[in-house]
Amino acid sequence: MNERVLLIHDGVKAALPLIEFLKTRGALDVTVVDQAHLPPASEWLGFRAVLGYVHNRLLEPTELAIIDYTRSGGRFIALHHMISSGKAVNRYYFDFLGVRLDEPKASPQPVAPGAGYGWYTGGKGEPGVQVTLVNLNPGHFIVSHGVEWNATAHYQSSDRLSLVNDYPAIVLNKSEAYVNVKFTDGREKTVLCGMSYTDPRTGAHFEQDRSAWFKAYGAGRIFYFQPGHFPNEYANPNVAQMILNAIIWDGR
Repeated sequence: MNERVLLIHDGVKAALPLIEFLKTRGALDVTVVDQAHLPPASEWLGFRAVLGYVHNRLLEPTELAIIDYTRSGGRFIALHHMISSGKAVNRYYFDFLGVRLDEPKASPQPVAPGAGYGWYTGGKGEPGVQVTLVNLNPGHFIVSHGVEWNATAHYQSSDRLSLVNDYPAIVLNKSEAYVNVKFTDGREKTVLCGMSYTDPRTGAHFEQDRSAWFKAYGAGRIFYFQPGHFPNEYANPNVAQMILNAIIWDGR
């Protein structure tokens, strides 16, 4: 393929296995930059996809460049902490994504399902928690092409009128859990994956359709993939393949 993609980061170490996968398996030309070295606006539409991997502050010039690129026909892929409490201060970004995080300042503390936004990376000396990625759209190219789902999850969609069912799953034994991310755009998103997670601090169990999705925006598209705090998540070829699939997919 040898097409160009851009990855914007503020700390790229955990994403190195993904970058290597995109280069070798995807034959993509991956340009990796921090927010101080963004390419000129005139060059952005030369990238088949722009991937965001910014953990801390998303600077407004980056925010606006991502929105303009997507509106103009680009493919923006938000990775892991591109939806996190640090972005709640941005003026445009969450409206662009169609999400809301309630009470983000309290997010390090345990929360109940459906309450304020929360995250957990594991206790001191025990980094990572177990999160099960659940395939809710198994016929879709992004979650099926070259992806092996080697487990099964007994899962109830976070649309509570759904019945409990068995779904293909991938268990991530060392991950970071994000819970209670709320959609603000109704049914605009196509949900690909949910997550099943039990908070070891409280025993509260979360089954939420938020781990992978995409939506149209202007002439372009936004994609989101929740895994990615630790290198082992991107070293999982099934996780990396889904992201590659989002880059190469030509469906509507």
